[in-house]
Amino acid sequence: MTQETMIMMSGLYLMFALMISILVFSGSRTLLFGIALPTEALQDAAVRGIRRKYVLLTGGFAVVIGGACLLLTRHQTAGLSYLCWIMAILLLAIISLCAIRISRISAQRLKAARGWQVAVQMKRTANLSVSRTHSSVLSSWWYSAHVAAMTLCIVFAVARWDVIPQWIATHMGPNDFPDHYIFKSVRTVFMMNIVQALMTLFFTGIHLMIGRARMSLDPQDREGSLRKQLRLKKIHSITVWGISLLGVANIGLLQAVMLYGWKLNLLFRFNISFLAAFFLALIVVVLYPRIRGFDQHRDVPSQEERRWKWLGSVYVNSEDPALFVPDRYGFGWTINMANPLGRIIAAATIAVLVAALLVSFFNFR
Repeated sequence: MTQETMIMMSGLYLMFALMISILVFSGSRTLLFGIALPTEALQDAAVRGIRRKYVLLTGGFAVVIGGACLLLTRHQTAGLSYLCWIMAILLLAIISLCAIRISRISAQRLKAARGWQVAVQMKRTANLSVSRTHSSVLSSWWYSAHVAAMTLCIVFAVARWDVIPQWIATHMGPNDFPDHYIFKSVRTVFMMNIVQALMTLFFTGIHLMIGRARMSLDPQDREGSLRKQLRLKKIHSITVWGISLLGVANIGLLQAVMLYGWKLNLLFRFNISFLAAFFLALIVVVLYPRIRGFDQHRDVPSQEERRWKWLGSVYVNSEDPALFVPDRYGFGWTINMANPLGRIIAAATIAVLVAALLVSFFNFR
């Protein structure tokens, strides 16, 4: 396995490990792994202890699994190394789910032992007009930049069709020499553009979800809660746009390396920059709203714990007309799965992701 590939795979693993570790610091401070707590509970040492144990558990396993992968893949082929790192990420995801379940049970028991009660006001306090909601995010026209980048890649491939080799290298071996090829055809030349289109479609859908997500105002501070929610939507909107544009550009650069013989080091450096940008965006999206207090708004109809299934991460409420509601763990918004349209959107999202993976798999296998 080349040093560049090792850095990329270990960086991806580190990014995932960081994401699950800071999960405990995302979302409202008064939610402990999806369990609603009163404000006074935040000063309880047991609450901080539950969060600390989760970080130590997931962080400890991440270090052990990552170290084992580094030792096992040092002298392995690229294919076996990829498989090892993917298995490591899947194993860490399973451990994280187990840690969340344990922490959630601990939070439920602590809440019962302390006798903490959290009143849920079922009445919505206010609705925002359509124009106010749409002004909270970037215009959808910003995604024309993605289309422009994809179009530029297509035009460049058409213009240089005659210089594209008959056999296209899709993988570099341990000595930086190609060890896998695919035959030149319309499908293989433009397959990366299909992935770009699917990625653009996926992130445009996320953008529309952010813009149309419901906002409920706090009756005690309507203007303040409105400003917080608009600011929170703006932060997520800008982050999604920027990361998705970098992703489309990264795929275009990969296409250029495959078709025109551009230097692989250029792709490697871009990927390192992309991972760094993703790390920074992740920290900003999760921690900055928490530090500034933007995460403390109350989306009243979705606060009931019984409406959240599967470790408190899936919202199911047939009595709530809203299609998109704030995610309890703080990662933007989620879908109301009791809404028929919500189930269609969820299925379509999964279909787009699977399609992108299949396009890549059948062309690189």
